[in-house]
Amino acid sequence: MKLVHISDLHAGKTLGNISRNEDLLYALDQIISFSKENRVNTVLVAGDIFDKANPDNLSKQLIFEDFFLRLNSLNINTIVIAGNHDSYDFFKSIKELSKLARVHIFDRPNPDSFTIDLDHVTIVALPYPSERVITEASERANISYAEKVEKFINYMDKKTEDRKIKILLAHLMIAGAVCTHTEREVHISDYYAVPPSAIPTSFTYVALGHVHKYQRIDKAPVPTYYSGTLYQIDFSEAGQEKYFNFIEIDKEGIKHLETVKIDIKNPLINIEVDQDEVLKKLPELKKLSGYIKLIVNVKNKKTVPYIVDRIKEEIGEKLPRGVELRSEYDTRKAHSLENINLTPLGLYKEYYKKEYGEEMPEDIERAFITLLEETYETPSP
Repeated sequence: MKLVHISDLHAGKTLGNISRNEDLLYALDQIISFSKENRVNTVLVAGDIFDKANPDNLSKQLIFEDFFLRLNSLNINTIVIAGNHDSYDFFKSIKELSKLARVHIFDRPNPDSFTIDLDHVTIVALPYPSERVITEASERANISYAEKVEKFINYMDKKTEDRKIKILLAHLMIAGAVCTHTEREVHISDYYAVPPSAIPTSFTYVALGHVHKYQRIDKAPVPTYYSGTLYQIDFSEAGQEKYFNFIEIDKEGIKHLETVKIDIKNPLINIEVDQDEVLKKLPELKKLSGYIKLIVNVKNKKTVPYIVDRIKEEIGEKLPRGVELRSEYDTRKAHSLENINLTPLGLYKEYYKKEYGEEMPEDIERAFITLLEETYETPSP
């Protein structure tokens, strides 16, 4: 069996007022072409198909009417799990209809339904295990999040112990993974980190989503990969190359595993330049393809309006977030804050420690995270 492992499509992602669906479509076209040329049987999509819980119609069309139907026309099965950006309820509403196009959706962790058998390979699916859902599925509510997830994985492993070749398809944070910080930071905190040792040795391959940088988790006992995003979704991924995995599995195990590079349509570029040099560099910046995050170090505030107008006139279409102006004070301030955890959870922990003179208890931390997750899961109007 030949499989492709991708994740974190984030359809509907915007950069400023620019939709990134064009970049996503460019990447998905490459997945389609590769799958056709190499006679792929199954595509594994490890979560975060959409960027928002309530995706716009154009993004839904791109995924369902374009990508999935094109795979179906090639007789390719698609296995999809929900990520932390996806809506459990939306995926549940379309899962039965999607089967008509060979798209098999797992909308939430479910102890009664988490496998699909394809020839000699069993896919064991773990959609994003939110604190609320994984607690409901656990016998004990007082153990840590990582322990609950590990118990759930072990449960799935035991229930499929008669299957020789099985793949774990999961959307979660593994301790030690290198993040790009385009992920939702609360969901990649230490609280959510599951140790690599939680992965049972009985799995042939582990296909992960959630972390946006392609990487192998070396400390895991079996081949375990994050495939990462298919395009550079924000400027903290600037300069980062993108990949997906191609796996060929026979009845004895992995026969071939290949890292396939994805061509990027609009690369993201970070450029920092002094105010007195920026106008000279405009012809050079104009030739660059992709989108630019331009930071101008300000020395003379009087000429700033004129310089910004010139920049916007010359290369405005390449600047989805405009021009970032940085003074010497801003630079000092940034350096003074660089070691502070500015995630919502980190800020609340600091507040709690200053207010009460002690570390935040785990039950309060768990309640705070649950409230954050409920906020993320509520679709915008």
